[in-house]
Amino acid sequence: MLRRDWLRRDLNTLDITVLARNDAQSTYYLLIGFIALYAGEYLFLVALYAIALMVAIALSYGEMGSHFPETGGSYLYVKYSFGPLVGYVSAWLIALDQLIMVSYGTLDSAIYLKAALSMYSVDLRVPPSIIAALLSTALFIITLLGVRESARVALAIATLDLLIVFPLILFFNVLAGLNLEPPSFEWEGKEPVSLLLALALASRGFTGIDSIGQLAGEARSPLVQVPRATFALIIAMSVVSLSLTVILMNRVPYEVVSANPELALLIIAENTPYVGGVAMVLVAVNIILIMLSAALTGYISFSRLMYMLSEERLLPGKLAVVHSRFRTPYVALIIAYIVSLLFIAPGELGFIVEVYAIASLINYLLVSASLGFLERRGKLHGGFKSPRVSGVPVTAIAGVMLISVGITLSIIERYHALWVLGLWLLLGSLLHFYYRFFKLC
Repeated sequence: MLRRDWLRRDLNTLDITVLARNDAQSTYYLLIGFIALYAGEYLFLVALYAIALMVAIALSYGEMGSHFPETGGSYLYVKYSFGPLVGYVSAWLIALDQLIMVSYGTLDSAIYLKAALSMYSVDLRVPPSIIAALLSTALFIITLLGVRESARVALAIATLDLLIVFPLILFFNVLAGLNLEPPSFEWEGKEPVSLLLALALASRGFTGIDSIGQLAGEARSPLVQVPRATFALIIAMSVVSLSLTVILMNRVPYEVVSANPELALLIIAENTPYVGGVAMVLVAVNIILIMLSAALTGYISFSRLMYMLSEERLLPGKLAVVHSRFRTPYVALIIAYIVSLLFIAPGELGFIVEVYAIASLINYLLVSASLGFLERRGKLHGGFKSPRVSGVPVTAIAGVMLISVGITLSIIERYHALWVLGLWLLLGSLLHFYYRFFKLC
């Protein structure tokens, strides 16, 4: 069996910040229109809740990442607290969302691509699902040829988004003046369709924040870089997310957003003073790149996770086999490619939104609980510690409380989509126990 350690410590603080922000912010880009649709005049307050949850999760992962500067992320954290079996379940759950990330990234890119071409009177008469399948195929080939090279592409795209496009939109909207009278702004009287559903979607608005823990194993100086990246990440995502929410509620009529929630960012660009047309082109290109980058990250993260679980002897070793020529874990990548096509096939972005990130919330709950459990036992030493209450980190307490609310809301509002999560857990259980049985026999 051919293997190799293709993960090296060469990321700096900016790399970690930008890559982790790309994963987390791309989810909010996708969901902001849907959250706005269901939240109505309470969108700003819902956004504040989402940011509070994001901060709690980011601090938990940042603290754990500085204590466990190794490749493995949440699996390591939960394993040291509750044992390898619970750690495996935690990692298997996050793997599902990494697969779904490939599907929603490519499908959303396809939708924005058609919308961008329509601005130039080009009617691309191809279903978004076909375009998304072609995009997923291209990303699969890229990751097959080189995982580390594709990670650098993702970093370049995320930097473009962070430093160029949205600062442009924010600048011209602030220049034109905004009605800063929260919480309703210009949407006063717009009754929410379902406030509980808006909160449930907002609870999953920053899924991908866990990548800061995964990237800790590749940082040059994790004890210093991970805490710094965590706080930079929190500031960047809070500013951009709140700014976009304020601009949306000031510049765009609620009825326009509710008609096309999947194109919310393009609608914001269209209504940006002075540069509406230019901003639309930039945002369309930017969102396509960001969503493709998120899908690319899904491929990379899933293959990294399967490699790690097979190295831990929790899954068949074939998942860690590296291609003899390209030196990439091609079996895991093939699995990710096939599953992405299954999610893309219906062509329904709404279905992906329904099932995405519930598994991640459960994973985040386990990580926050692990942080409190390990710290209470006095077994954590690292570069970052939050204040303690009776020996338990306040980040762990806040994380457990807020994430529990998010999981409860998601179950109440999206219980009919839980069959996907149940099927995934069943598959993971069968794979694990089948492998363990035959390995011991």
